[in-house]
Amino acid sequence: MLKRIYSNKGVFFMLLSSLCFAIMSAIAKEMSLTFSSIQLVFFRSAVGLPFLLTSLYRRPAIQTGGKLYFIILRGLLGAFTLYCLFYTLEHLGLSLTNTYGQAFPLFIAVFSFFLLPNEGLSSKQVLFLLIGFFGILLIFQPSSDGSLWHHSTGIIYAMGTALGYLAIKEAQKYYDSRWVVVSFMGAGLIASTISLLTGTLGGFENSFVTGVWVQPSIAEWIWALVMGLLALGVQYFTTQALLNEKASVVGVVGNSAVIFSIIIEVVLGHGFPDLLTLLGMGLIVWAGWKISR
Repeated sequence: MLKRIYSNKGVFFMLLSSLCFAIMSAIAKEMSLTFSSIQLVFFRSAVGLPFLLTSLYRRPAIQTGGKLYFIILRGLLGAFTLYCLFYTLEHLGLSLTNTYGQAFPLFIAVFSFFLLPNEGLSSKQVLFLLIGFFGILLIFQPSSDGSLWHHSTGIIYAMGTALGYLAIKEAQKYYDSRWVVVSFMGAGLIASTISLLTGTLGGFENSFVTGVWVQPSIAEWIWALVMGLLALGVQYFTTQALLNEKASVVGVVGNSAVIFSIIIEVVLGHGFPDLLTLLGMGLIVWAGWKISR
């Protein structure tokens, strides 16, 4: 079985990407006990950016360019999505947050219908959209796990991811994929720096848009470095997966991040999701797969 998975490089790389993302999210969840979500965005962006800039220096990009607004749009959407991801991780469970994230194919279908010409939805796609959104309703339980706002940021995270993917699709026609990643890491670093300065110097409490800087210990700096390197691993392995396999297959395998997250939560002693939440997770993953085919 393992030999068969490894022989399919696209599937193998996407499994590695999903595992890196699940472990990165778990580290961020544990670090959120000490640091604000804003500071986690700062760590995530600050670690990866130097590696990418070094790569671009050693191997300059070969690209057409001329569409800078795609890069700017990707940067803004990426930074906003990072804010939503780490804020939701801070307040909701690991597997629940990653399930919201895996709902992005549903929103890609909706946004493509409204924003892109000649993009229609078949009756089957509409059916699976309804099934997927019903799954979201099943896990959207503010009274039992987090407030209405915390669950809402999870849904906004999925919407931001969907819009980000559409922006990437257009930006990669003109720019090296590394510059696309640099755009949202750079935007995340700039935005989180401003938010931390505002919160720390202005005396504001930790919130979605402001954070108070907490000086990390040596061990915490190491964990921040590991988190950033895992985030780079997600980018690298996803790119390799897309080079070796169809996007639809890669998208299906990417849903394994939810399974990895559940396993990690159980290992860390955070318990197992209830049956209603598991049903909602399953419907979201299944509907997202059917939409992506």
